[in-house]
Amino acid sequence: MSPTAGEVSCTEIAARAVDPDQLTKAMPRLVRKAAFIPRAHGQDNAGLSVTVVRPGTLGFLRQRLAAPLKEAITLNVGRVRGISADGYALGVLADPLEGDPNHALIVGFPPRRPDESAKDKATWNRLAELLAKQARCCLKA
Repeated sequence: MSPTAGEVSCTEIAARAVDPDQLTKAMPRLVRKAAFIPRAHGQDNAGLSVTVVRPGTLGFLRQRLAAPLKEAITLNVGRVRGISADGYALGVLADPLEGDPNHALIVGFPPRRPDESAKDKATWNRLAELLAKQARCCLKA
């Protein structure tokens, strides 16, 4: 399925930019769950940003980040779709942006809000942990 058609196909690979401290130092570099915790105050309520990998995507990420310390991690969209916890199931939806036509969002997290419950926090942590187990470090951007 094309990224402009809504859901991103299960066969696609998505890349996400992360800070180096969101990866372990030991080899192989593993992704920490902090890479997938939605930001406070609802900044990520629409979803977590990723870019569907196409030829040139990794170079595009390097250029777009303009920060030599960023890292990129990848996820198989089908594996993301298989993740759920406490009644929340994740998915990946196309969200083309000007300058990033392959932009997409990982959706399905409970929304962040001022009156967050302990249950919601536990759910974010569990979903983030499961995403981190599926993610692979692919480049230093």
